Amino acid sequence: MSTTAYATLEAWQADCPWQIVRDEETGAAVPCPPDWEVLRTPETRILLRQPAEPGRFAWNVTVTVERPEEPFADLVGYTTAVIHNMSLGLTDLRVISIDPVEYWGRPGRRVLSAHRAGPYAVALEQYWFLDGGVATTLSGSCDVADHLKAADTFAYIAHGMAAATRLPEEPR
Repeated sequence: MSTTAYATLEAWQADCPWQIVRDEETGAAVPCPPDWEVLRTPETRILLRQPAEPGRFAWNVTVTVERPEEPFADLVGYTTAVIHNMSLGLTDLRVISIDPVEYWGRPGRRVLSAHRAGPYAVALEQYWFLDGGVATTLSGSCDVADHLKAADTFAYIAHGMAAATRLPEEPR
């Protein structure tokens, strides 16, 4: 679905052929591919996943929301902090690219990296945006061998993402 014909994200989402999954507590929302599952976990605001198949790494997308503290409250500082934290927690992390993106007038970052998780080589494509002091991060994961196929899906979901406007504990 082309996005250039739409003046606003809200208009695009209203016409999107995919279900829009919303986190009412934060205001974050993303389009969900038709055959994917919506799962709930305490660690993520939104979790989408391909149906699981034995022996195969299911493509998945998570959305997390946080309020970064200074000096990490701008895109450069936040990007530096996130990549540093990823290097501490992901086995054999390799950052492949860090690119500026702008969706619906919101500047952000797209970071492509790879790491090991058990028997899998995992591609991790992340998009993050800071709006009103709130960081919304979308993380798409798949087997490295699947990334060329998954990249368009992850980009489409990121393009259709409404960033969070608040943390869950903050009033609406």
